[in-house]
Amino acid sequence: PPTPPPPPTPPPPPTPPPPSTPPPPLSPAALPVRIDGEWFDLRRWRATHPAGVHWLDGFAGRDATDVMHAFHSEDAVAMLSRLPRLSAAVQPPSLPPASALTLGFRRLRARLVAEGWYERLWWREAQNLLPCLACYGVGWRLARAAPLLATVSLALGSTSAGWIAHDFVHGRGRFCAAMRGFGALMNGHSSTWWSNKHNLHHACTNQVGVDEDIMSDPFFFLWPPDPARDSRWRRLQHLYALPVYSALFALWRFNSARTVWSKRLWREAVPMGLNYLWMALCLPPAVAVGHVLLAGALTATIVTVSHQAEDLFHEHQDDWVASQVHSTRDAVTSSPFSEWLWGGMQYQLEHHLLPTMPRYRYPSAAPLVRQLCAEHGVEYRVDSELGVVRRNFAMLREVARAGAEEGALPTRTETVWSRRDGAAWVGSN
Repeated sequence: PPTPPPPPTPPPPPTPPPPSTPPPPLSPAALPVRIDGEWFDLRRWRATHPAGVHWLDGFAGRDATDVMHAFHSEDAVAMLSRLPRLSAAVQPPSLPPASALTLGFRRLRARLVAEGWYERLWWREAQNLLPCLACYGVGWRLARAAPLLATVSLALGSTSAGWIAHDFVHGRGRFCAAMRGFGALMNGHSSTWWSNKHNLHHACTNQVGVDEDIMSDPFFFLWPPDPARDSRWRRLQHLYALPVYSALFALWRFNSARTVWSKRLWREAVPMGLNYLWMALCLPPAVAVGHVLLAGALTATIVTVSHQAEDLFHEHQDDWVASQVHSTRDAVTSSPFSEWLWGGMQYQLEHHLLPTMPRYRYPSAAPLVRQLCAEHGVEYRVDSELGVVRRNFAMLREVARAGAEEGALPTRTETVWSRRDGAAWVGSN
């Protein structure tokens, strides 16, 4: 028989770079943001930004070109012409020019937009929805006759529903707007809470003190902490990872309910309420709770392995495209079932660079992104599905065995992002 390949060498614990000097304070008379090479003064428009003032404050004095195009529809981008330009009397901040990688990516994105890659196809949407709904239907039908099988089927459906809702909330256009409540109906997840949290992860991926997806302590530490913030359980984090991962969907349900109640989002409360009513009336308690926990474990395993063992940043990254490439790893699935189960997240870099693109376009976009990286001498990070999972658990194990480090960076810091409405942290821990 062939000799099995040796296990991968565990990567060293990712260590954030040392703190940098913060940028000089900006003039209170202007809020300069650079988009597509032009400086805009967004001070008067700040309070009317639909997603919150923290987005403008967080990019004050910085280039927001790629983040702007990543999240907004073409109609929203066209509205830039209405925004006031920065007065000639105000000296704009000095920023580095866009890198060759960034310019190449912008050309690629413009080409994909022109070729219709962002348009949605009804038959592909149906192709995504039908297996998900089938899993729910089978689980519902077997809930009392075969509770274990029902739990597995519902968990698979719930995981798939999470990926579909993820695609709809990211997407733009009337169809995605109409389907925005899909996650609330199927999983009890608020689209408002989720998009506020998740868009920040996309804009500031793996940025220490900002990205909530790496604020996992005291349960998980991604680098050796300062002794004052350490936990005696850290040495076991690679062992208890899966049980803790299983709480993900339950935690999302809690945060969703809190957001809907505090903001009085009654349109979201209705589909969320229907989800809880269905579970209470149609599912045995063990199946209702079990499928939420199993779906949480599946989803958490997939979403954590793409970033946590990659580069971490302590400061704002001027080159957004490069930061996405350095902080993200794709996975190559081994079967059609795995390809479906990962829900498009195996193409994590493509998703981060092109988040509003329908996920079924990513397999075709991946070779183009890989070519872009090769042309500019940047590593396109990819591993097998088991390899990327092993890599992440190896990182957790290495950090578990490392000693605490005096002066290590905290995961939470006081920023404009921490002062936003609904933030999961306030100031430093």
